[in-house]
Amino acid sequence: MIKRIVISISLGLLIATIFTEVSYRILKRENRAPERIELTIPSGTADEIAKGQVPPTIPEDMTFVVGDTLIVVNQDSVDHQLGPLWIPHGTSASLNLDTEQNYAFQCSFQPTKVFGLDVHEPVTLTTRLIGILFGGLPLGALFSVYSILLVKDDKKQADV
Repeated sequence: MIKRIVISISLGLLIATIFTEVSYRILKRENRAPERIELTIPSGTADEIAKGQVPPTIPEDMTFVVGDTLIVVNQDSVDHQLGPLWIPHGTSASLNLDTEQNYAFQCSFQPTKVFGLDVHEPVTLTTRLIGILFGGLPLGALFSVYSILLVKDDKKQADV
């Protein structure tokens, strides 16, 4: 019986490890160490915005991990704003993203006048291991219960 429980828990942990690691690989882009990310406002952006066009090199929103620094470089001929940042033409400004949150900043270089920043906690080895344990142990316990019930049911049928 102990052997069956150990095998069931191991199987649950194995399945949880597979699912957790597949999820980690799929989401790898956001699951990275903090870094400095540069966003460049190209020359002519204000003119495109005035015409209602979307600048092709500027995304509508971006995803970051806690600890990233967003550096906005203004190569346009006019000053721009991104939330708390005022970026005069020919200069740059930086924003430290140290809180997990979804931001919607007022933005002068988007036709919608809004720029979204999603900031998430980075996934660490500890986070991954906790996910495996939280998924694998209950799954293993369920496998154990089912295996014990199946053995008891097989014994009842053999006795009949």
